[in-house]
Amino acid sequence: MKGLWTMKPLIALLACLTLCGGSSAQKPNCKEIAAIGEMARAVSPVDLRNLKQIAGDYYRARLIFAARMLEIDRSNKSAAANLLKLIPKDEASPEQAVWLDLLQIDQDPHRCLPDSDLKPLGLLQYHLPRLLARAVLLAPDRMPDYVAYALISTCPDCDFAFQMREVCLAKHREFVSAVDKLSPDDKKWFVSKLLNPIGCRTLMFPEQ
Repeated sequence: MKGLWTMKPLIALLACLTLCGGSSAQKPNCKEIAAIGEMARAVSPVDLRNLKQIAGDYYRARLIFAARMLEIDRSNKSAAANLLKLIPKDEASPEQAVWLDLLQIDQDPHRCLPDSDLKPLGLLQYHLPRLLARAVLLAPDRMPDYVAYALISTCPDCDFAFQMREVCLAKHREFVSAVDKLSPDDKKWFVSKLLNPIGCRTLMFPEQ
C-alpha cells in the first residue's frame, strides 16, 4: 500500500505535465513564441500554416492558429471544428488560463515579441467570443460544448452572452437542445442569468 501511495503523486505530476504542455525543458522558446505572435497578424492561410510549423504543437499555438484561420477564412469548417475542440472543459484547467490571456506565455512576452505583435494578440483575445459564435454556426454538432463553455467563460468585460444571442437565433433548435442537456442547476443559472432561449434574450452584458 505504501508503494501505491508513493506512486500517486508521481502519476499526478505526469498528468499535469501532459496537460500543461510538458516539462520546463519543453516550454516554447523565443523563436516559437515569436511565430505565435506573427500568427496573430498573418494575412493568408499559407502564411499562417508556415508559421504554425515554427510555433510547434503547443496548446496556445493551436488555439491561435485555429482562431486566426477562422478570421482569415470565415467559412473554414475545419478551423471552426478545431477551435471548438479546443474549448476548455472546466474553469480550473490550464487551457482556460490560455483562453483568458493569450499573452500569458512562459516568458516575458516583451523579450520575444515586438510591440507590433502584442496588439494583434490582444485583438484576437478580444474577438474569441465572436469567433466561437461563428465557429459553432459552421459546426453545429459542437453546440453542447459551446453552450457548456458559457458557464465558465463569463467575465466583466466579456461579450460571450451577447455573441451567443446570434447563435440562439440562427440555430435555435440545436441551441435549445444543448441548453436542455445542462444539469438542472446549470440550466437554471443559464436561462436566468446569461441568456433566455425563449426569444433569445441576452441577460448578461460586458461592462463598459
